[in-house]
Amino acid sequence: MPLRLAELQDRLRASLLGFAVGDALGFPLRGLPPPGLTRLSHVADDFAARPRGRFAKGQFSDDTQMMLAVAEAVASEKRVDGRSIAAHLSWLWQEGVILQPPNSATQSAQALLAGTPWMSAGAEIGVRDPSCLSRALVLGFWSEPSPPRLAHDAQVSTVVTHKDPLCTAAAAAFARAVQLGLSGEQHDGAAFCAEVSKAAAPAHQELAEELYYLPRALAWAPDRALPALRRVGVSSADYDLEAGLPAHVTPVLLTALYCVLKAPTDVRQALSMVLSCGGEVDVAAGLVGAIIGAHVGTEGLPARLRRNVLYGDSLVDAADRLFDARLAKEHVTVAQPVTVRR
Repeated sequence: MPLRLAELQDRLRASLLGFAVGDALGFPLRGLPPPGLTRLSHVADDFAARPRGRFAKGQFSDDTQMMLAVAEAVASEKRVDGRSIAAHLSWLWQEGVILQPPNSATQSAQALLAGTPWMSAGAEIGVRDPSCLSRALVLGFWSEPSPPRLAHDAQVSTVVTHKDPLCTAAAAAFARAVQLGLSGEQHDGAAFCAEVSKAAAPAHQELAEELYYLPRALAWAPDRALPALRRVGVSSADYDLEAGLPAHVTPVLLTALYCVLKAPTDVRQALSMVLSCGGEVDVAAGLVGAIIGAHVGTEGLPARLRRNVLYGDSLVDAADRLFDARLAKEHVTVAQPVTVRR
């Protein structure tokens, strides 16, 4: 049964809030190795675990900033437009408000500000850091659920900073995961992973296969599965077991999806799991919060985190502008249902 519009709007708000909550929890922990996290208890209960320098508790990172920029671009244009996305992203650098972005994004933004066309400014093939993923949350609400359409829109949104097709595929997969949450349908691990695999396939078949077989890892305990997932797609020369999640889209995406599927309705449990990984936990925790938030709605997010994430009203406003823009196009649809068994 299709969702009522009010319920869909609430789920969209929860997805944006959930991403920001996960990002804000992970931002102070980014770069910490897993052993360094053993001294921190209750990391998913509040934003008080460890302040990050001069930033206030509840402050999210560049990942949420870029997601909000893309949401504004899509809402303004009422379509996924590369030129508008590039303009809204580069504005963050132009105004000096971007928070600790990776070098790849900074170089792309500088190229855009220097006049490089949006389809040419992105980092070359082989650059696969996960900073490209957060903007796909917007596609999870806006784009049609067919794999070709998702792949197209993901490519438009990622090529501005990343030209590698693996980044496109990972973004499309995350977008599809958000769609499944927004759909209101229950789903088991195999059905969920089959859907996100289909979304990734047009851009990168190898990632699609990893996603399709991810349910095998669900039989493993987290202390076995999470270290194994950190290695997937990463060359031995670039992998450091002690450093936690590497700055690579594949292990970040797979780890986030594993944690979602292990605790599909318990945001705090899933976030605790992913935050324990160390390394690139801000974006990974953001993915977890967005997917589960889309599934459980705002009341399913822990009240303390929902209230205390910074700029919460702005996050809700961004969700509402995106929602209203979709209504104005008269094409509001709910993602295709997935057969589910609990």
